[in-house]
Amino acid sequence: MDEGDQDRTPPKDITHSASGEPAEEPGPAPSDLPATDDAVTAAAAADLAHSTAAGARKRRRRKILLRSAAALVLIAALGLVGVTYYYDSVALPEDVAMKQATTIYYADGATPMARIGDTNRTVLPFDQIPLDVQHVVVAAQDETFYTNSGVDYSEAAGALWNQVTGGDTRGASTISQQYARQWAELEGASFGRKAREAVIATKLNEAYSKDQIMTMYLNIVYFGRGAYGIQAAAQAYFGKPAKDLTMAEGIVLAGLIDNPEGNEGKGSPFDPTVDAKQAQDRFDAIKRTVIKLNFVRSEDADQKLAYPTKVLTAAEARANSITVQAGLDKPEGLIVHHVLGEVAALKDPKTGVLLYEGTDSIGRKQFDRVRNGGLKIVTTIDKTVQQIAVREASRNAESNMDGQPSNLQATIVAVEPGTGAVKAYYGGGSGNGGDFAGSYRDPVLHTGEDSCCGGHPAGASFQPYALAAGLMAGYSTDSYWNGESPQQFPASGRGAQNPILNAGENSATAPACRSGSAKWCTLDEATAMSLNTPFFGLAEKVGPAKVIDTARAAGITEMWANVDGKSKKIDLVANKGSDVFPKYFNTEVAIGQYPVTVLDQAGGMATFAARGVAAKTHFLKEVWENGKKTYGEVINPKRIPGFTEPMADDLNAVLQGVPQHYGLKLKDGRPVAGAAGAWRLTSGSADNAHAWMVGYSAYDPASKANGLAVAVWVGNKEQEQKIVDKSGKTIIGGTLPGTIWRDFLGDALTALKAPIVAFPPKQATGDKKVGTGVSPGP
Repeated sequence: MDEGDQDRTPPKDITHSASGEPAEEPGPAPSDLPATDDAVTAAAAADLAHSTAAGARKRRRRKILLRSAAALVLIAALGLVGVTYYYDSVALPEDVAMKQATTIYYADGATPMARIGDTNRTVLPFDQIPLDVQHVVVAAQDETFYTNSGVDYSEAAGALWNQVTGGDTRGASTISQQYARQWAELEGASFGRKAREAVIATKLNEAYSKDQIMTMYLNIVYFGRGAYGIQAAAQAYFGKPAKDLTMAEGIVLAGLIDNPEGNEGKGSPFDPTVDAKQAQDRFDAIKRTVIKLNFVRSEDADQKLAYPTKVLTAAEARANSITVQAGLDKPEGLIVHHVLGEVAALKDPKTGVLLYEGTDSIGRKQFDRVRNGGLKIVTTIDKTVQQIAVREASRNAESNMDGQPSNLQATIVAVEPGTGAVKAYYGGGSGNGGDFAGSYRDPVLHTGEDSCCGGHPAGASFQPYALAAGLMAGYSTDSYWNGESPQQFPASGRGAQNPILNAGENSATAPACRSGSAKWCTLDEATAMSLNTPFFGLAEKVGPAKVIDTARAAGITEMWANVDGKSKKIDLVANKGSDVFPKYFNTEVAIGQYPVTVLDQAGGMATFAARGVAAKTHFLKEVWENGKKTYGEVINPKRIPGFTEPMADDLNAVLQGVPQHYGLKLKDGRPVAGAAGAWRLTSGSADNAHAWMVGYSAYDPASKANGLAVAVWVGNKEQEQKIVDKSGKTIIGGTLPGTIWRDFLGDALTALKAPIVAFPPKQATGDKKVGTGVSPGP
């Protein structure tokens, strides 16, 4: 019928039902009707109304069918052109890389220290995902996965019909479609999105094998609890790597995919620790499908698919696994900042371009490839030695810091002689706080600017560099020097108004030198007693610039100067001694007036342990990307220019006297060498604000004994004030820092199973016997 049929009147002698069809029962007999014309007319009108409404409904159905047919004809007509054009216009995304967490490891390359990144994901290769786990995911998400072309067309037709009729636009998606949606970052539930998703899914199946698609899917999909990918999920729910998952554990994880967060982010209803009933029902449903698809024999199902008895709670998962941005709130967080600074500074050896630097959408420099590239970064840190450092420097019952005044802060840095590898680092209790042991520049998680709090006046612990400069100038360690205090040095501007003082008990009294006169103290005596006046005189003789050059060659990379009343860090890598003396530093450099870092001091001591050969201190051992090592530790040791092995043996003989002087003998009797120092709270004050103990064990590569160099500083956490121990005594280098140094060094060497070796004997180099000292007799 067309629209004109609406005016046609059906025959009056045919009665229609409400449906427009002839009624099964006839109407009342004519004799029963009122015998009037009006009654006849009313009955006829009623019949006409019924028949007209029924006809209209039939015509509307016919119109819908005709229009649908016309649409199908049109689609068919345009199909070869339009569909082909649309298919060709949809391209696979060029970048298939997924954001994944970068993990920082201890030196063993297997024990995680921390994890960084925006997404808690670790991408696994196919062979590390159990086949049983892949099968249960197929059972849960896409039963036809291994046979479909990327799209389940029966489901797609249903979704199309819903779109045309205004129904629900959602529809079940294949694994390929789910992956395509996330890979291409498709959002919404429109027909256009579904069409694009289907095309990409189809193209994925043309470009990749089913195993590849499954691997990519299981690495990208979200499982709740902040876990992206099967590896993170295995850790978050079962505390194990994905390769160790059972088939039953895989079913639990597969069941989470449809609703990983639940209502209001309270956890998936299919999480056994959230809703045991729903989780069990979901498990049983997937189990039935697993059996139906013959992924497991029915007779083996009860044993192999037994419901897991232990699933971690969300709280247990947080406590027991390393999640994204984990480890930064611990002492090791500072190590992370240092190592990331080194990674960010890596350059292509051919082009000199930074390997990992990029720019964001508005041109700012960023290192997203480091943060979200799934790198495996291996540090030089020995886990056991690090644990000993944390124990000794933090406040616990086993530490010398236990019960000490709350203002005190201790730091420890241990460096391996010969390699410069940092074996332990404690600069504070958290990577989110100040670093009291060094100065990092981390552009990945930090601003890239210098961190806070790393430099401290070294006091007499800086004297070994002046001693080495004196040996190179020809002075014997038996040469004699004036050790009186106070003492004037007019040539250096230290006259009667500001004389040089010795530290501690020797500040205003004559030191007990073997000659019987304070004016005749040998260099080895001056070193053992940490006397300032002999070393100030030595620096005048050899030149402060030479002392600075010796320190920078040994490993002091930065030192702070006072410029216009403000502290200014001076780069000693780029500036030699003559560049900075007397512009920034004066003769006081020989007695440790200028702040240096604990890290640099440990590196400098490692140089003397290695008999004058310096290796750059570093935290970075290896970098791995996509399973390939892209960087390996580079060690390029260099000897201090002019500093020979016999000179090093003489220096080491002198420095062995410092631990002996303070009674800092190791439990196993191992020979050690060191230097102690302190710096005053204010000029002329008897109170100290900084105290140091630095030193090392013997180095003998022939015996496979690299030894260990350690620097310890104790000072204030915040504002400068006098430092006293829990008994109220003034802290000097040989007391609290010395005991921390002794206990840490002894336990660390034991943990490293380092052979006990002796230092080479004194060589008696140098022919200059007289410095500033005056003979007490003929």
